[in-house]
Amino acid sequence: MKNHLKELIATGRVALGAQLRMGVPAIAELFAAAGFDYLVLDGEHATQTPIGIQAQLQAVNGYNCTPLVRFGRNDPDEIRLALDMGAGGVVIPLLKTAAEVEKLVQACHYPPRGTRSYGPSRAYRYGFDREYYPRSQPSLVTMIIIETGEAVDNIDEILAVDGLDTIFLGLADLSVTLGAPLDYGHPRVEAAVERVLAAAHDAGKPAGVSFYPDNMPMMRRRVEQGARVFMVGGDEWMLYESCKKMIESAASLRK
Repeated sequence: MKNHLKELIATGRVALGAQLRMGVPAIAELFAAAGFDYLVLDGEHATQTPIGIQAQLQAVNGYNCTPLVRFGRNDPDEIRLALDMGAGGVVIPLLKTAAEVEKLVQACHYPPRGTRSYGPSRAYRYGFDREYYPRSQPSLVTMIIIETGEAVDNIDEILAVDGLDTIFLGLADLSVTLGAPLDYGHPRVEAAVERVLAAAHDAGKPAGVSFYPDNMPMMRRRVEQGARVFMVGGDEWMLYESCKKMIESAASLRK
């Protein structure tokens, strides 16, 4: 069972992904066809439904793109459902301790490592793929979002959890908890980012940050600091920006 993002992580290469919030299968397929390495289907801040998530997972099937599902809580039942539907992994925010991360890892794995239960679902080809069980264990991505000062304080213990593949820095919430709301250049925020990236590098685990195409010097600096997993803004933002640029380019025709 091939997992493109997992392969990039294992070989230390840069991965570029996008977050999808609109819940439209055709949009998911277009993003996969465009060449993104992974997609995050946002089930935390968007009105995603299980049927809608599965439709998006089916839409990107066959592309060299790993679909992940993001939930707003560390719920083993939600995690199991996403994996049973065929997600290549999960993204869980707001985890602050190693114990919480261990709970996530256990939810992603079958016994004896974890607590995930068997079900003849899409991931198993509805029960006909008997090889899914042994293949799935090393082929899923577990990603958490570091977005609190407490998580930064516990970062070494968090990174030591066996089965955690990568971490992502959620600067919006992190900046709020550090007393510098949305001020991503604030010294406290930058110090936390550098602390997390250094810890991830020392632990041999890739870290992720948001991708800003208009600030490539900063992106290259993040790579030098150890960042490997980048994510651009969501489908809503990209659609809006594309439409806005198109309209602006035609402004001279209206004069």
